[in-house]
Amino acid sequence: MKQIITLMLSSIILSSCSFHYFGKTPSESGTYPVFTERDTIIGMLDSLRAGYDVTFYDLDLKINPEKKTLVGKVSIHFTALENLDKIRIDLFQNFIIDSMLLDGQPLSFRRNDRAVIVQLSSQMQQGTNHNMMIMYEGTPVEAARPPWEGGLVWKKDKNDNPWIGVACETEGPSIWFPCKDHPSDEPDSVRLRMSVPEGLKVVSNGRLKEHTSGKGEESYTWETHYPINPYNITFYAADFVHFSDTLNTPQGVLNLDYHVLPYNLDVARSHFRQTKEVISVFTDAFGPFPWIKEGFKLVESPFAGMEHQTAIAYGNGYRSNSIQGGDPIIIHEAAHEWWGNAVTVSDYSDIWLQEGFATYAEFIFVEHKLGHKKALEYFAWYLAPWIKNKLPVVGPTNVSYWDHRDNDVYHKGAMILHTIRNIISDDTLFFDIIKTFYHDYAVGAHPVTADFINLVENKTGRSWKTFFDVYLYQAATPFLEWDYTSFAVEEALASGIASGVPVLIAKWSRVPDDFVMPVRFLCTESKIPVIIEVTTKPLVYYLPKTIECNYIICNPEWSYFENKLSKDMTTRFLNY
Repeated sequence: MKQIITLMLSSIILSSCSFHYFGKTPSESGTYPVFTERDTIIGMLDSLRAGYDVTFYDLDLKINPEKKTLVGKVSIHFTALENLDKIRIDLFQNFIIDSMLLDGQPLSFRRNDRAVIVQLSSQMQQGTNHNMMIMYEGTPVEAARPPWEGGLVWKKDKNDNPWIGVACETEGPSIWFPCKDHPSDEPDSVRLRMSVPEGLKVVSNGRLKEHTSGKGEESYTWETHYPINPYNITFYAADFVHFSDTLNTPQGVLNLDYHVLPYNLDVARSHFRQTKEVISVFTDAFGPFPWIKEGFKLVESPFAGMEHQTAIAYGNGYRSNSIQGGDPIIIHEAAHEWWGNAVTVSDYSDIWLQEGFATYAEFIFVEHKLGHKKALEYFAWYLAPWIKNKLPVVGPTNVSYWDHRDNDVYHKGAMILHTIRNIISDDTLFFDIIKTFYHDYAVGAHPVTADFINLVENKTGRSWKTFFDVYLYQAATPFLEWDYTSFAVEEALASGIASGVPVLIAKWSRVPDDFVMPVRFLCTESKIPVIIEVTTKPLVYYLPKTIECNYIICNPEWSYFENKLSKDMTTRFLNY
């Protein structure tokens, strides 16, 4: 480092584009709850569940809206992955199991919370295929605050007709049917036959295969032939009316089906036209729509939304948001067809790979619709203020932990992706990473965070360890301290520049000593960006004399970190 001879007072006007909330880390970090044996029972892929692979669920159910009961039978078709003498399925305790059969033979079982431990009469051999039939009945858990606190939803529409559905992402599908309740095991296909009172229509995943009526009830059979994560298996029963549209995609014609309440038909026809643009934008950004053979559905619901595969719950009241250029529920939940439904994690510790990516899809749509500047404003004003920075983005494993009140897996996850985009500073490369991640892990692959990190490192040719250690595995954000002033230095004096040389001084804190990350500054007069590789030691950056900087903006592209303009930093630097 050159010795600085003289410090000159600067009259330069300075600006920091950081707001008080942006990147701010609270003085006290958060804490995880004390995890119990029950958390492990729910979240751990124990040997009794890991030993078999479900290939097909066949559900035959009957709903009674007046009594709020459910009765039926479920066949679980599976392959033994190892030699087994007992296996486990899952079902909430408020359901009675009337009987269980394995390949037609009665089974004995015991229950521990939602775990149903099945004792086999003889050892099941690795590689063999089997069918378990469960007859059960009961009163399902009623959703207290769907979709965040889930269960069965029992509502009435404006015409006093029943509306029935389910939302169970965090609780798991065993809240309404017996299954292997772990997101790591997606069946290859599902058939749902549901009987409801006459006059109601049932909508579910995939395509409608059969509708029959008789004796005061109606039965609908739906089938999906794509792998599906178990909590996305769903149904809706209501007095729906249906209309449809199509979208031409590079993979062929995509059917768009809409099931809404009759008094909202006209507004829905107009409002849902935006769906075509949303899906087109995401197809361009991420890759092919994953369920081209079974289409895309929006189903009107009394709760905000839920990304049920090919049958998304829509409950936003047919309102668009001018800040986003469209309906936020359509935008976010449609993005989940790629991130969450196709690319699915096997443990909620990595849920940011679903929610953070779907939230960044919102940025991509706003950028397409309203322009880059508006997308930055959307991020800065409408997402960043809700980030808490109290717990790491990647959470604890094997305990099925996800606190829906913490938005960081959504908003901070999206801001992390945006920060990566800014660091790479090459949109072609950045979107190649996103498309490759989607391509490599779509439909049944179940990535973990390390898979994404490895992909970023392979594509960029350098290590990102300290970056991800900070942004994903610690709660605190990087803190940038910076100053902009003028120095008279040896070179300046020798060249006769009496006014000195403008310099930036910057350093990181709240990060490991080896943390390095570029920071962009923008000189507003010349519109010329200055990018500095900042470390945890104060760095002096001499601006070229061709750059005029009477007004400078720090971080104009809104990478996610806290920054502070420190006018005493220059003095402190001289004593460093």
